[in-house]
Amino acid sequence: MADGYNGPKINLFDQTDESGISESDPEETEFEKEFLDINRRRSIRKHKGNTLSPTSPKVDYVSDMSLSPGTPRSNTVAGKMSVHSHKSPTTVPTSRISEIDVDELSGSDSEEPLFTAPPSSHLLCNICGRVLRRPVITTCGHTYCARCVLVSQSRQCPIDGTPLSLVLENIALRDQIGALIAYCRFGCALSNTGEKVFTGQACTDKITFNELRFHESQCPWSIVQCPNSTSCGTLLSKDLSEHLFECTNAKCRNQEFGCDVLGTAPQMEEHLSSCKFNVVRQVIESFKATVDGLVVEVRKQGKQLKEFSKVVAKLQADFNQRERLSDGRFSSLEESRVHYEGSLNETREMLNEMSNEMNSIQLQDEFSDDEDLGIVGNIESHVYKCKGTFVGHEGPIWSMVSWGHLLFSGSSDHTIKVWDTLANFTCLKTLHGHEGMVLSLCVNNGLLYSSASDSMICIWDIKTYQLVDTVTAHTNPICTLAANDKYLFTGSLRIIKVWDKTTLQTYRTLEGLNHWVRALVISNNKMFAGIYQAIKIWNTDTFECERVIDIKGGSVYSMVVTESRIICGTYDKGIFIQSLTNPRDTEVLKGHSGTVYCLGYLKSGGHTRLFSGAYDRTIKVWNLDKKIGLQTMDRHQGSVCCIVIARGKIFSGAMDSTIKVWQ
Repeated sequence: MADGYNGPKINLFDQTDESGISESDPEETEFEKEFLDINRRRSIRKHKGNTLSPTSPKVDYVSDMSLSPGTPRSNTVAGKMSVHSHKSPTTVPTSRISEIDVDELSGSDSEEPLFTAPPSSHLLCNICGRVLRRPVITTCGHTYCARCVLVSQSRQCPIDGTPLSLVLENIALRDQIGALIAYCRFGCALSNTGEKVFTGQACTDKITFNELRFHESQCPWSIVQCPNSTSCGTLLSKDLSEHLFECTNAKCRNQEFGCDVLGTAPQMEEHLSSCKFNVVRQVIESFKATVDGLVVEVRKQGKQLKEFSKVVAKLQADFNQRERLSDGRFSSLEESRVHYEGSLNETREMLNEMSNEMNSIQLQDEFSDDEDLGIVGNIESHVYKCKGTFVGHEGPIWSMVSWGHLLFSGSSDHTIKVWDTLANFTCLKTLHGHEGMVLSLCVNNGLLYSSASDSMICIWDIKTYQLVDTVTAHTNPICTLAANDKYLFTGSLRIIKVWDKTTLQTYRTLEGLNHWVRALVISNNKMFAGIYQAIKIWNTDTFECERVIDIKGGSVYSMVVTESRIICGTYDKGIFIQSLTNPRDTEVLKGHSGTVYCLGYLKSGGHTRLFSGAYDRTIKVWNLDKKIGLQTMDRHQGSVCCIVIARGKIFSGAMDSTIKVWQ
């Protein structure tokens, strides 16, 4: 097994690094859809909306100010402007995309704000041309406004023409867009050319895009209307309080009961004490209270009626079921269908068993011939060949780990399969316990630890193949696992958790990471974690961060640690090599045309070999001493997600649902 490798380092549901660079892979859509299904079933997150109700009615602001040719534009405004920070009630929640409708996104069609600096082009929607509003990833891997996708007439991607369908929200881009700085619209106006510019004549605040709507709803320079009468005209929000005190159109509180007296606010307070409609108001309010009580009682009775209806419906269903069971008469056609269907299933099972048996015999003969020839020991000039294929999983294989002569593989079919690599090369057992894709596997002290997109950890006894315990560990998928004698380490979105292996309780939480943790390696008393553009190293005795190594190439997807160096595969198709003793000793191996998802390390006879699997469906063999590529193996029909080296053989799992055996 590759030193420290702990499962697939696939790109998860955000599809974007913190830099805003899209990391979407076409073959990862299945994972994203399944993650949404799991969130829906388990209700991981529940959103409570906040609604802001201004104290006075607002009207849309349309500036009638015009600029002379000499008026400075937004990029030349001098002077220091404050950046307000409010808890915005309009921040987009991480809700389930499947529940989005057009009405929910009606606010997405508001006017485009004026930003202090032009937004980057990757933050613009290719459908509407504006800054992305509630960015969502579609099935084609691109990101658009949620509203643009839902109301698009063509319903096709403008880039590659594929049908548009929502997958999930782009969290990373949403955070970047929310942090953009914009001017309040009540400090902007249209120039003579029709372009919106900052004037500085009214509101001079600069606000983050997330907080802009909240600020503008409270801005003292917003235009409001007097609530007493439209004849008062419009005025600035900051002047409303003074106007309401002097306004002569204030109405009596009993107006709805017939009083038509008008005056200033102090006059209305004085009038109210002697208003002849007070008695009418008291009678009507008492009547309303009685009616409200009756409404509550009616609703209560309605609920009881619904419960009674459910009981009746259940009794009716039970009666119908018993009636069907007591009938006992089946048509000859149905009997024939059931009979032939059972025979067909038995035939399929027999064919599968025969196929596996033939494959096992072929693998056994080829492996025994190669081992007798001593090919495994001479890796200096050896050319690796595919000796066979393990089949059985019904979905992409994301993770593998070996223990003795056993090979464990985790797949998107929610199962872990146990393979015998010593005798008959067949599947010994299929383990069921997860409700999502099995993303990472780890073996320690006779126990198998597995994690999946269902955010759970399962612990298995390797000798009996029995499920020992389960832990709901995170609120997001667990991408990677690692373990030492005392602790189990799990990596997820911006967090690493340390678990006491005896009690399965959280011992330590390491937060504040900048992205998904897709690679974890334990070496001696050090923990190495691969994140976006960096590798962090912690002391596992004190859990203090001892060193941060900068990586050029996006997110770290895979990693191995040797005695003298760190080797990691990155999003930008490179393999980064860093010396542990000399910070300046760094090299990058280039050769793949896609993200490097997995690595394997082999040292034999004084020579070292590195095996790398990538999105381009290939496995490359490298001479680490000379830093050159030796061989490219391309038998897989999908991205290569995991590599394990055991018993002189290389096992590779891929998105084509197969495991290839190389020697």
